[in-house]
Amino acid sequence: MKDHQKTTKIDYRFLKIAISLGYRNLGATWPNPSVGCVIVKNNHIVGVGNTACKGRPHAEKIALEQAKSNANDSTVYLTLEPCSHFGKTNPCTSELIKAKVKRVVCPLKDPNPRVNGKGFELLRSHGIVVDNTPLLLKEIKELNEGFITSIEKKRPYITLKLAMSLNGKIATKENKSSWISGDKSRLFVQMLRSKHDAIMIGTKTAFWDNPRLNLRDQFKNLPQPVKIILDKNLKLFEQLDMNKSITNHKTFLVHDVNLKKEKTKNLKAKGINTLGISTLKNGNLDLNDLFKKLSKLGLTRVLVEGGGTLATSLLESNLVDKLILFTAGIILDKEGIDGIHLNLSNAINLDICDRYTLDNSRIIGNDVAHFWNIK
Repeated sequence: MKDHQKTTKIDYRFLKIAISLGYRNLGATWPNPSVGCVIVKNNHIVGVGNTACKGRPHAEKIALEQAKSNANDSTVYLTLEPCSHFGKTNPCTSELIKAKVKRVVCPLKDPNPRVNGKGFELLRSHGIVVDNTPLLLKEIKELNEGFITSIEKKRPYITLKLAMSLNGKIATKENKSSWISGDKSRLFVQMLRSKHDAIMIGTKTAFWDNPRLNLRDQFKNLPQPVKIILDKNLKLFEQLDMNKSITNHKTFLVHDVNLKKEKTKNLKAKGINTLGISTLKNGNLDLNDLFKKLSKLGLTRVLVEGGGTLATSLLESNLVDKLILFTAGIILDKEGIDGIHLNLSNAINLDICDRYTLDNSRIIGNDVAHFWNIK
């Protein structure tokens, strides 16, 4: 990358605004990334944009339409390299060239092979200064972590969320878990849901809790995330009323791919999507196969709210990118359900154990939430 210029407080300020714009529709733009764009002329903002719901129009197009002729000789701040390939619309690089912008500040190259630096080079070839200074690069990568993971690992970015007691239990021995965490934590989880493309739960959680898996309270008018429920043998409908969980075409029941087609046909007739997944030798659904197929559907960010069995399987399969643990000020019975029950040797050497990185922690009501990055 070329054309690094001296970072200024002004660049920092406007790039920060672009990042905040990118978060506005995060979770609702898949399969496209949620990009923020700020157009500045004479140190004044003349246009702003963020990727619209369902991925179009792009942030650059929205901002340029606001700026109009003021885009001429302006500086554009972006949270991802502008696209250079033709799709349903003209590439954003062409629009920026047409608008005669003077400078583009963007620290992050698009990992998509169709772009991957081509957008920057096209801008440079038309005399536009491209500044790839690593200013706020960590924050910008966090905004784009779902999109980056979908390109590099061919699966969505996976966040595992668990609410646990002080002694590490997620439910009583009778599977009662409502509510371990407090009201403020549950409201915070609504915000977390709104920033993910999909919410996933396992069979046991669906059976015992039959959750709605939707956005509520002040988030209820935002685009609803896709609901993914693991149901290997498609028996949940026979065991409980799932009407509150299954409300629209955004629900997927994940099952053994070898099930008889009659079962899936009956569900599809009711407007319910099914997704067949291969199974492992132990009979469990192959989670790697599941997430690859979810990525092909366009999902980039999945929040897993399943119980201990699903959480353990994800960790054992190295399929967790971020672990969010809500610890509540309550102690449950010793025979309660463990949140994580990895099968580790008693003689294990702690020096070779994986060490997760604490991203941040915060007090939410009477609970403490820890955010762990897992490599």
